[in-house]
Amino acid sequence: MSTTTILESKKLCLYRCLSAVALSIMMQFFLLTVFLLFVNFHVFHLLNWITETFSLVFSFYTWLSIMPLISAVIIYGILLGKSHLAVKEYYATRFKWLLGTVVRKSLFLMIHIAVGFLTAWLYARYLHLDYRSLVYQCYGMDCINPYYLFLVGAGISAGCYHFFKENLRQEPEVEYPIIQENKLVKLRSLLYSTLYKSLMKSFVPSMCYALGFWIFGDIVNRRLARFFDLEVDTGLSSLFSVITNVRLLFYSWILSSQILSNMNLMQKFFSILLGEEMHFVIEKNPVAKEGENEVTLVEALTMNQVPVIQNLAALDLFSMTGSMASGRRQQIYALSIPGGHPYNWNQLSSQCLSIINAFIDDLTTSVKNISTMKSTPLFCDIDKPTATEAAEKILLRQYNETYGIRRMVSEAPTSTIGPMSTNSGMTPKVPSVVQSINEQFEHISRQFEQALNTAFRTIPGVFYMFGEPDGAKTAFLLSNSQMIVWLTQGLAGICADSLSEDKYGVVQVALPQIIRALMKLKGELDKLNNVNLNGKKLDRNLITLKNSVRRSLYKIISVFGDYLRDLFDDPMEIRRLQCFMSYQEV
Repeated sequence: MSTTTILESKKLCLYRCLSAVALSIMMQFFLLTVFLLFVNFHVFHLLNWITETFSLVFSFYTWLSIMPLISAVIIYGILLGKSHLAVKEYYATRFKWLLGTVVRKSLFLMIHIAVGFLTAWLYARYLHLDYRSLVYQCYGMDCINPYYLFLVGAGISAGCYHFFKENLRQEPEVEYPIIQENKLVKLRSLLYSTLYKSLMKSFVPSMCYALGFWIFGDIVNRRLARFFDLEVDTGLSSLFSVITNVRLLFYSWILSSQILSNMNLMQKFFSILLGEEMHFVIEKNPVAKEGENEVTLVEALTMNQVPVIQNLAALDLFSMTGSMASGRRQQIYALSIPGGHPYNWNQLSSQCLSIINAFIDDLTTSVKNISTMKSTPLFCDIDKPTATEAAEKILLRQYNETYGIRRMVSEAPTSTIGPMSTNSGMTPKVPSVVQSINEQFEHISRQFEQALNTAFRTIPGVFYMFGEPDGAKTAFLLSNSQMIVWLTQGLAGICADSLSEDKYGVVQVALPQIIRALMKLKGELDKLNNVNLNGKKLDRNLITLKNSVRRSLYKIISVFGDYLRDLFDDPMEIRRLQCFMSYQEV
């Protein structure tokens, strides 16, 4: 993996991240326009309502006031871009997760609070005079404005609500749609749905915030008034005064919905633009200009340091199974000139098999650590006799009893010492004092270890923080198995199409290895049929991966079913694969 290839891959992602940040900045003006259209609505003066709103949006005062919010949006975009491009790490315990993510989660919380506060501060400047500033005149004196505090608190609470619901336990993920749509159509539908859903989702939280402001708002109001040496306005000190102020509740509801829309749209912009389909070249152009560094499909598949590029390469391989991609498949089947070697197919198949086999090894290791999969036999060193051996022993015993043949060795237990052993001069082996003391210490240590394990699991909160949930590593691997889904189906499609398109038969050399890898992966996934993964009876990622592997095997074997005896020598493998031809796989 060369440094130039890594830089080119990161450059592709950087361009898309910058586009997402630019869209997020443009969205601030759009959302401000929507908010002003809501709060300045006039039924009888529609023309003045529209002209005044747009004159406010394009004024120099608005452009100057929105700069702090745009700065916060840019910082949030940088954090989102780093989170999307980072390699996902597995944290065995919640304590390790807390140590590994506390800095990043704290930054996300701070930026959510900043965006909520700056949005409320900006939007409040366009409302009625009673809602614009922290200090206003009441009873002829300077007082703390409770209405302004209510709106600022609503903005901060909306930002915190989005963080705890969407970003606390979850990490930003890229969406890779199978059916590619026009980017403008996708963004337009996203905008409409997000604005509508945010209005619905923000209603209950805004009402809950109003109840919380009635309980704690008067305390905050009095302390701020004492800090700034101002008077206290008791206009929102009672629940009745908060509920009956319909305009204030309406403003806080629209403000909360705008903040939720803003945060959701910024995340979706990164997800959509980073997940947009990308076609990689099969082989580099030998006459490329200086400075033009193309990333090939095989190079993109090796980009484990940039998971987005690796997933896009797997998606590109999956898209080659259609009839429209026959020209790209011909490049994979082609031979090198000069030399006549299938470099393209060899590199592609070996890289895909390397990724699949590495996933199988990790999955096998994680499955062995699941408690329900561990086998703990009572006698590990004694093999269970087969039915044939047991039948031979019974027949031999019956033959000896019929003809009165006795066994020469008695089956007396070794612990009993009879007079025969004493008379023959054989002294019994008495365990020494040191051995007995060691056995007692081992017994005590085993009991102590079991007691600690029981206490570790029964003390409330200890196992929750410091214990690894059963099947958590397996669930983590399956949650990141989308690339394996695309690779298996992409390889199966290329192999199936090679029977009619591969003129040189380059695919058939690696075909047995591909089938064996898919069968091995299917066997590991079948072990998880009745296993609870991280407390879940059904895992959607497991079902998706199993169906993908089965679909890939059916696709390959339905095409090469008549040639299995030419590809494999083991009769057991042939018998197992023939079950797929009759749709009776095991």
